[in-house]
Amino acid sequence: MKNLLIYTGPNKKFGKEDSVLARIQIDNSFDLGWKKEDILLVTDFEYEYNSVRSFVIKGDIYYDFDINASKLPVIVYLLNQGIIQPEEIYWCHDFDAYELNKINENDLGLKNFDLGLVHYFYKPEWQFGSFFFKSDARDILELLDTTSRAKPHSSRNNEKTLTKLIKNNSIDNKRYKRLNVTYSIMKRCLGTVYNEAAKPIKVLHFRPSDPKDARMPDTALNMFMYGKNSLKIPLMSDRLIKIFNRHGIK
Repeated sequence: MKNLLIYTGPNKKFGKEDSVLARIQIDNSFDLGWKKEDILLVTDFEYEYNSVRSFVIKGDIYYDFDINASKLPVIVYLLNQGIIQPEEIYWCHDFDAYELNKINENDLGLKNFDLGLVHYFYKPEWQFGSFFFKSDARDILELLDTTSRAKPHSSRNNEKTLTKLIKNNSIDNKRYKRLNVTYSIMKRCLGTVYNEAAKPIKVLHFRPSDPKDARMPDTALNMFMYGKNSLKIPLMSDRLIKIFNRHGIK
């Protein structure tokens, strides 16, 4: 299995918070036993940290209408360039989706599927911030890319497009598997989602800078790191907290 992280955009560099999250992702991956050759960091600028050097793509490969959704066009590019290898499972995830406990390829059960997708569970929409795919999913990802580019555009355009295609049966349901929400635990409706999640939790998905709002009991960081949530328990392990602390997030 490959650990795929993608970051492209008009600025040709990491934003301030993402520059920290990039280092956290790399350190966390090594801490969980990933090999350097199985970490595929793709950027449109030169970057290296802790012996991981990014694969640099040329040109402007991102959606100008939704810069945060750049993963999809980059994956299509990587497929066309032969970078995505057959017979491999790729875990593609946002920089704010952190592997809490080691993901076991066999536990995914994707032998007969091209895609492994996580549903939000608390709302009728599919996630695209943490998903698994094989090269055989090329036609599905190309369809998703083409459809995402069509107007009208909206925030989280790729997720809304994916949800629409699945709802309309434009994607063969025999080719994708709905994975347990443990592969992307987010801050909304945390108590409900946590109860549905297989344990131990595999992926926590939150941005440390997210402030408290009317739908949250506290800031995202306090909810996950300090247990200031409806569950009254911290969801981050001591191991992951130490990595965050090492990079100045406390």
